[in-house]
Parts: sequence; C-alpha cells; structure tokens
Amino acid sequence: MTETITATEVLKSRQNFSDYIEQNADTVIKNLLKDYPPRPLQIIYPQLTQSSDGLIEIIRQLEGNQKAYIFWFIVNEKEDLKNIALKLNLFFDKNYCGIFIIKAVLNEDKIEFEPVLKPELVVKQKREVNTNTPSKQLQKKYWDKYIELCDTSEHPEMQISEALPRHYQYISIGKAGIQILQTINTAKNYVASEIAINNNKSIYEFFFDLKDKIEDEIGELEWYCKDNTKSTKIRKVFEIDVNNPENHEKAILEQVKMGAELKAIIYKYL
Repeated sequence: MTETITATEVLKSRQNFSDYIEQNADTVIKNLLKDYPPRPLQIIYPQLTQSSDGLIEIIRQLEGNQKAYIFWFIVNEKEDLKNIALKLNLFFDKNYCGIFIIKAVLNEDKIEFEPVLKPELVVKQKREVNTNTPSKQLQKKYWDKYIELCDTSEHPEMQISEALPRHYQYISIGKAGIQILQTINTAKNYVASEIAINNNKSIYEFFFDLKDKIEDEIGELEWYCKDNTKSTKIRKVFEIDVNNPENHEKAILEQVKMGAELKAIIYKYL
C-alpha cells in the first residue's frame, strides 16, 4: 500500500483494507491477547462487511482440535453474525479456540480498532490457604528453626530461602531441572529430603539403575515415578514426632544431613 492512500480509501476498498490489516494486525492482536493464554494458531480474516460466507471460511480454516484464535477484522458489522460468533465462543472449548471481532473505525484521518466481541477470559481462581491453622503455624515455626540451625550446621548449603507456612521448601543445587526438596509431614510424623526431578524421567531412570549402589551408600530410599506425571522423586525419610516442638532440632539436623547426602549423590553420579 502506498502512502497516498487515505484512511477513508482503506475502509472503502476490499484490497486496501486487506493490505492495511496485514500490515497492522500484529500490533492490534498483541494488545488484545495480553491477558489471554497463548495459542499456536492465529487466523486473521479481514472483511469490509460481515457475511455468512466469511464466517464459514473462517471456520473452515480450523482443522481438528487446533488451539487457535480467530481475528475477524471488519468495517461494517451485522448483529446476527455477531450473535452467531458469540454462541460459537460459548460452544468452543475455551482451552482451544476463540473468536475476536475487531471493527475498524475512522477517526478523523486515522483508523482505530474497537473489539466488538472477545472470547470469555477464564481466570483461574487462586486457592486461598488458611495459614492460621495449627499445622501451618507449626510448619512456620519449624522452618524458622531450620534457618537458624542450618547456618551453623555442617551443611549450610542446605539453607532455605524463606520460612513459609507450608510443608515443603525447595533448595537449588545448581543442576538444571533438579532440586532438593525438604518436607515435613505433621500427619504421619516424619521429615524427608527428596531429589525432585522435573520433566526428565531419563535422569530418574539413570539413578534407578544405580539403586542398589546408592542405597548401599546412604541407606534405604523411596522411589516415585508415576506414568501420568512428568516429575519424579527419590526420597529419604526420617520418622520422628514433628508435632512436638522439642523434637524439631533433632529432626532439622537430620534433614539437613539427608539433603546434603542426596546432593552429594547427584554430583557423584550425574
């Protein structure tokens, strides 16, 4: 499109409008999608006046269950087609597809874009955790004590970043996709240290092939690898009544030691 074409001419010519949308759609789409989850496919369809043929053509471009967003750029809208698109948005699986209708409007000598239809934005509600329960308060006190004791222990590298009221704490060990996970279980009365492996079952299988050798070195371990999950764990457990605060120092020093042993195993064999 040449610079001599005015905004008015853009909105009166099918070809001019298509060319203009091709040049400007990315900016409009980026702004529209800032709050939406990503989809690998984006279908852009410019049309001066909405028509049923245009809607059919848009739907034809979907193949199977492709995750897609459809951007229907128009100049003149038709209420019946807008309502059909609205119903399609309600019908579509919200995790896969959604239709945007974006109207190009002439404002003096400029073209502005107004979304007249957007897919419903599904916002996952964050579950509120009550941190004032006895178990959460005990966990917070335990991790406070952990921070205090770990700094002066034989393995200060097992330090956690913050004493949060939860049953677990992650410790980075400088290996991509692998962390030490320190946990406290107030229901079953134990603490544990775990090798937590994310999205790489081949690393778990590598260690499992060395199971007998590793357990000869540091004792019995619990091995977790489920078919329907990508993450795996290798856990060492120390049973102790953690509901009794008098046992916390003993539990923490043992847990720090267990975490250091697991880290040493990782660096020895991986």
